[in-house]
Amino acid sequence: MQNHETKLKKIHYEYDNQEYIVINKCPHCNLDIHPNPESSHSLENGSFKIGVISLSCPSCKKHYFIFNDFGNEVVSSDKYLISIPKYGFNESSLIKNTSSTFQKLYIQSINSEILGYNDIAFFGFIKSLEILLKDIAILEHPESEDEILFCSLTTCLEQFHATNIHLFSKKLLEVLKSDYLHYQKSPDFYVYTELIKDCIDYFLLYLELMLKTITLNDDKKLLDRIKKEH
Repeated sequence: MQNHETKLKKIHYEYDNQEYIVINKCPHCNLDIHPNPESSHSLENGSFKIGVISLSCPSCKKHYFIFNDFGNEVVSSDKYLISIPKYGFNESSLIKNTSSTFQKLYIQSINSEILGYNDIAFFGFIKSLEILLKDIAILEHPESEDEILFCSLTTCLEQFHATNIHLFSKKLLEVLKSDYLHYQKSPDFYVYTELIKDCIDYFLLYLELMLKTITLNDDKKLLDRIKKEH
């Protein structure tokens, strides 16, 4: 099973009497890790107080930096600023099989979530899910490409994902087609975010299995044709 780089999470990390917010994966190898701290440094002027922690991955042994904002007005969950190198997706990830449109928006959504822009990330994940569902639907129903491209997310689900519609509860479908105020009023805002991300995970795996099946079927057809010719 390939790595799930979609499960990036902020975690609290204690070092040198400071609590840092780090990500639960190595930016080099994308594995879930408990990093080894090497050193820490503070950068401060009249406006900012930045903490930098140097970490190393126990798996690939490579080093990286995490930057946190320790300003007086910054709440704990918003400390995280950036990593060097930045967290991203390598060529072995599941998203390599997806369209460039999905990849760009999905990566932007994850980066927005890492930086604490949760509202932007939420809508980005919803749109990413829609693009992914339509990409899959077009592969399965190429004769209906124009109809799929211009239909709504719920219509795409109902008409072209009959075998997967059971994954979407009535409540989730309501969330997917509701406006901004609906999300903000809901006490389950973050629960729905995780649910949508889980749906994306499922369909990434679904796409990978579907492409493998298509490849196997094409290989079998080619083999059968070669046998007939001989």
